[in-house]
Amino acid sequence: MGPSLLTIAIFLLSVGVDVPVEMWQVAPDLQGKPARKELRKTKDRAVLLIPGLKLHPVRPALAACPEMHKWQHPKGELVRALAPDFDVFALGYAQTVPVDVVARSVALRTSVELLEKAGYREIVLIGHSAGGVLARQFVSIYPRTGVTKVITTAAPHAGALLARMPFGYPKLQAPFVQSLTPEARRALARPVDPDPDKPIDMVCVVARLPKLLSDGLVDVDSQWPPECRAAGVPAVLVEINHFEVLMHPDSVAVVARLAREKLRRWTPEEVEQAIQLLLKPMRPRYP
Repeated sequence: MGPSLLTIAIFLLSVGVDVPVEMWQVAPDLQGKPARKELRKTKDRAVLLIPGLKLHPVRPALAACPEMHKWQHPKGELVRALAPDFDVFALGYAQTVPVDVVARSVALRTSVELLEKAGYREIVLIGHSAGGVLARQFVSIYPRTGVTKVITTAAPHAGALLARMPFGYPKLQAPFVQSLTPEARRALARPVDPDPDKPIDMVCVVARLPKLLSDGLVDVDSQWPPECRAAGVPAVLVEINHFEVLMHPDSVAVVARLAREKLRRWTPEEVEQAIQLLLKPMRPRYP
């Protein structure tokens, strides 16, 4: 991410540019009804599913329109796994500005407020890829929301090297893609716990391919970055590629279990054991 784009991102953050955001209820309403002013509350717990990057090389204008990704649809594996215990909602957002601008958007805050006002005892954010970065940024910016848990899956918290590529995506999406470079994530990172006395339940689901320290797109040490390790945020390994984390039955079962269970922060000893398992063979690429 070059200095000019970083300057633009910070400027946008400072003036509070809004972003088109849409939320749909996908369980128990199997039609995926838009949830704007009211929703159907049938459980005392809610999950909000937050997607990552979806490129639009053929029809770039679609990047400015909120949309559901395949795994968020009512009949998706994850939605069906969560539906017995949660009302499930899917988020869509325009991907034409840095992910940090989306995190500050009025429309995103309004969507979460709608869940708060419904009176859910728990509100869980599950973010895939850039959606995990977005979820973490959101709770850091707005620590006093009703969000009780954040689950990030295959998220480039420390950035992704592929985001440095100056091609492969339409110009309209450049600010979003380039906000996911290692340089951008270092410049715009926020603390894991804005209030250290009230740490939020959080877990990093780390996707990895066999014999690799990557899921094919994001490295393991970015999915469970140093600041999360230092804060004792646990990491749970699933051996699968980046794109199928929230679609394959095995990894979906892991994520659904984490959504239901009470999480706890790891001790330094537990973090070190996990480092030996997940990271020891790799030299840090995101110092």
